[in-house]
Amino acid sequence: MLRQAWDDIVDGLRRWRTWTYLSSHEIRRQYQRSLLGPFWLTLNMGILVGALGWFYAGVFGQEISSFLPYVALGFMVFGLISSIINDSTAVFSGAAASIRQSQLPLSFYVYKLLARHLIAFAHNFAIYVVVWLIFPIPLDWSVLLAIPGLMLIIISGFFASLLIGPIAARFRDIPPIVGSIVQIFFFLTPVFWSADSLSDRAYFVHANPFYHYLELVRRPLMGGVPSDLSWIVAGSLTVVLAVVAFVFFARFRSQIAYWA
Repeated sequence: MLRQAWDDIVDGLRRWRTWTYLSSHEIRRQYQRSLLGPFWLTLNMGILVGALGWFYAGVFGQEISSFLPYVALGFMVFGLISSIINDSTAVFSGAAASIRQSQLPLSFYVYKLLARHLIAFAHNFAIYVVVWLIFPIPLDWSVLLAIPGLMLIIISGFFASLLIGPIAARFRDIPPIVGSIVQIFFFLTPVFWSADSLSDRAYFVHANPFYHYLELVRRPLMGGVPSDLSWIVAGSLTVVLAVVAFVFFARFRSQIAYWA
């Protein structure tokens, strides 16, 4: 079983040209005949970031020159994480017909999901560039640390989808439960508020895995260096998630087609 699961994951990765094309095609098709096309994603996110950044900068008494980039990165990175988790609940059930009629590896659908959200993230990243041009942040070599941070998010998202996808296909109550949990973590994670504001309750933030994944990407792009704790928590969680998800996928891989 373990060997078959590994071959499935490797075979799916080999088909990167196919799932990259299909994911980009899905995004283009969603916005066909519109003037801006996929950049409506960027516009919507930009309006949200601008409005909330301006409003909460006043509420929290923050300088908008530093707070707006903080909020922009928070929404973009947390949006990537949450969208992968939410969509993983339908990664197999939403492709039931294709799974039953084709010989594609099951991991193919997970790769396609990740590619779609990475493309959307790349579009939204233009917001950070615009904000940075308006409110320049001193950056140095540490900005490159955002790359391994983003890779950890993608790897974790891949294995989370391998774990959540089959469970959600088997038990249809899982998608709304996952959606509710992610929504709760959105308010518990310092996306548009600062973790420093909870100095007497900092353990709540440090016990939140979403915070550590978020910091691995946001902190370097804000001109800082992620803490060792964030690297340890995110790295350890990724390894544990990978082992659990791989064993689970290997055990129930043959039944996913029937559950979907």
